[in-house]
Amino acid sequence: MIEDMKELAERVIGQLHHRGVDFGDARVENTDLENLTFRKQRLAEAELQVERGVGVRVLVGGCWGFASCTGFDAAEVESTVDRAVEVAGAGAGVMEGSVRLSEEVPSVGHYDGPCAIDPFKVPRTEKLDLMARAADIMHASDLISMSWTNLRFERKKRVFGNTQGTLVSSDLVFTMPLINAYAVHDGDMQSRGFQDGARIAGWEWVQEADLLLWAEKAREEAIMKVKAPEGPTGTMDLVLDGTHLSLTMHESVGHPTESDRVLGWEASMAGRTFLNIDDQESLKYGSDIVNFIADNTMPYGVASWGWDDDGVPGQKWYTVRNGIFQQFGSVRETALLVGRKHSTGCCRAQDFASFPINRQPNFYLEPGSAPVTPDDLISDVEKGVYIEGRGSFSIDQRRVNFQFGGDMFWEIRNGKKVQPLKKVIYRSRTRDFWGSCDGIADSSSFRTMGLLTCGKGEPMQAARMTHGASTSRFRDIEVGRGAE
Repeated sequence: MIEDMKELAERVIGQLHHRGVDFGDARVENTDLENLTFRKQRLAEAELQVERGVGVRVLVGGCWGFASCTGFDAAEVESTVDRAVEVAGAGAGVMEGSVRLSEEVPSVGHYDGPCAIDPFKVPRTEKLDLMARAADIMHASDLISMSWTNLRFERKKRVFGNTQGTLVSSDLVFTMPLINAYAVHDGDMQSRGFQDGARIAGWEWVQEADLLLWAEKAREEAIMKVKAPEGPTGTMDLVLDGTHLSLTMHESVGHPTESDRVLGWEASMAGRTFLNIDDQESLKYGSDIVNFIADNTMPYGVASWGWDDDGVPGQKWYTVRNGIFQQFGSVRETALLVGRKHSTGCCRAQDFASFPINRQPNFYLEPGSAPVTPDDLISDVEKGVYIEGRGSFSIDQRRVNFQFGGDMFWEIRNGKKVQPLKKVIYRSRTRDFWGSCDGIADSSSFRTMGLLTCGKGEPMQAARMTHGASTSRFRDIEVGRGAE
């Protein structure tokens, strides 16, 4: 199929050359999706979808035009090319075009994401049996009133070509298991679940996730949580695990460092950014031990596609190094505007029918180099809270003031975890928070969270990226109570 898709992309590029556009590209995609959901102990959804289509983007007189079609019919694809050129030409005729693309070396090649066991070849009966067993385990207690068990598998075959000579393809399999148990007791309900999210991987990720073990853990910790006292309030220390920090960094580091926000192009989805263009390589973002590495070459990271939707290869770079902000994630259209010669490869669209925009890369907080465990970090906390997993969040329109919850909480007293808690939230300001980080465990506690549904753009698109961290410690953070 990939070869047929390449031939189609080449035909589109030939048509764009014939029409004399300044620049043009084509994205040809074929996606298979299987989505299975248990609600309590019954199958609630069993979905199998196939979607294919072509997106065409062109530049005429410095103005973009875009059009797409479902399916690979030759006549429909040619009509789509005509519409994209017409849209760009109409815009160029009424406005002063200003789009300039960074210079990039054309790429030719193919990328296969890691997939040891094709999930689409695993019998559905095996998948449903695993989910039923997990649901039974969660409902072994009468205190569990609700549960969700979900398996999502997606195979995306992609071809990208442009009028500058790039022609690349990729074959990616995304796998995401989900477990959530909800416990009810004494008029309250609390939940606990598996939150590591999606990976570019096959059925082997489901096996590694061990949903049966997590079903028992989710049941027992949901019950602990619903019976636990509410958390303390005041200023105290926090020890946060990698799945929790994944969401915190997504909101307070990932979004503020997107180049379209600093340019004012994105403002409606939780605002712009507190950063300025000249903050690159100078602004203190966190403590000296804080290093954020963007990495669209991470094998299982869900933003590792081989090439982005500008045809730029996946890259690895520092977003923050030794506490200093380094550079924005950029696309070909924004790189020059933020003072860079080349794009960092952050251009992605939700699907072939969406115009590609600036999105977060995979990125993570670099683990500590010394042999430090989570218990070592906890041992130096007199009063604090240990938080696992993600919960509610809120952040202001400049990505400065924020509030986060979590999925599981433990009180720390005199260097030890002493009891579970519930309804804990903490508040801080982005640079104050990362500046308070004084301990990061080594890679043995490193965990990631793969997101598939980061919303951005108008009309809104869902994007995917992976974040991670080792367990880390933060000093003197304001802690309160929420409705977690």
